[in-house]
Amino acid sequence: MVMSDKITNHSTLSFDESDLTTLLNSCYQCSSCTSICPLRRVSKFNPRKIIHKFQLNGSIEEDDLTSCLTCGLCLEVCPHEIDFPEFIRKSRANLGINEENYAHHNIFNLLQLFMVEMTSSGMKFDYEGDLDSNSEVAYFPGCIDLFDKFLDLKETNFHQIGQSAINVMNKTGLKPNLLSLKCCGHDAYWTGDEEVYEQVRDYNTEIIKKSGIKKLIVSCAECYYTFEKLYDLEKIEIQHIAQYINDNKEKLSFNGEKSEVTYHDACRLGRYMKEYDSPRSVIKATGMELKELPLNKQFSKCCGVSAWLKCDDKSRAVMLRKLEDAVNTVGNEGTLAVSCTKCFAHLNCVLEDKQPQHNYKLQVKEIGMIVDESSQK
Repeated sequence: MVMSDKITNHSTLSFDESDLTTLLNSCYQCSSCTSICPLRRVSKFNPRKIIHKFQLNGSIEEDDLTSCLTCGLCLEVCPHEIDFPEFIRKSRANLGINEENYAHHNIFNLLQLFMVEMTSSGMKFDYEGDLDSNSEVAYFPGCIDLFDKFLDLKETNFHQIGQSAINVMNKTGLKPNLLSLKCCGHDAYWTGDEEVYEQVRDYNTEIIKKSGIKKLIVSCAECYYTFEKLYDLEKIEIQHIAQYINDNKEKLSFNGEKSEVTYHDACRLGRYMKEYDSPRSVIKATGMELKELPLNKQFSKCCGVSAWLKCDDKSRAVMLRKLEDAVNTVGNEGTLAVSCTKCFAHLNCVLEDKQPQHNYKLQVKEIGMIVDESSQK
């Protein structure tokens, strides 16, 4: 197991890996990556320095290894297109991650392991609505019901993300096939646990291909990226729920509620998949007024946590800056729309903090939930 077998007790880790060196060879230390990094705004995290140190002696500090958000902003501005997130991912795979660096007592990463080693089936869901096990269009809600079980958020309903997606699909006339899959493996892949990732990938791929579907719809930006970019699903179309709604918005009847909404571009849906238009088109279709955050689309800042790693004071500072930008854009009682279940979790976690460092009344809502609430049956 990569999570524990390879980890050392040293604060600085080193290894000899030629492909990692090749990844960084063209860096000329311009510091564009550091200047745009969300973590650099709230800490001493320094991608340029990390690269320089690795070039000199092939080492990386453990705190840097686990702090990086792999959000891709550095790659967006790098003049030589150095893939720093991939460098971090490969480093994690080579060195392993101390389990103390995982958030929530490592429960979500352990759950991926349990799905592989202790269950022979996918996750089970309890949703209302019209479903069809023979439909060529399937829906997979991801791990959201696990969030309800293990995250202590009293006012945040993760199950509703999946329920809203099915409600909206039913409103457009679609009765989806609700697939029972394991976790997509995104977090295992990005924490370097390639063994677990490959096992869930192989299981899910077999189930998806046997189902006979032609389209798979997901609500999570990370699921969308993982199924589309990392799996080999041949001719099966992968759609994010925002894309599906955008393609079928003419079939929906909206209530015409007039309110101000701003939108947070999730790293995996935006920078990694270049999908910026569908969520915005959907919000505008509801009749709500969309106001852009100061930094949006390819320059949007990450929500603050990636793959359940290092949810700490630095992460909270990044989240609070995102919420502050949203409040300054749509007011303290406005709405921040998100297209990723992790963004929904992290930002609502800060809003529900038992000892809040803010007085925000802002609502953070997933885009499928917004459409469900603002459309008629």
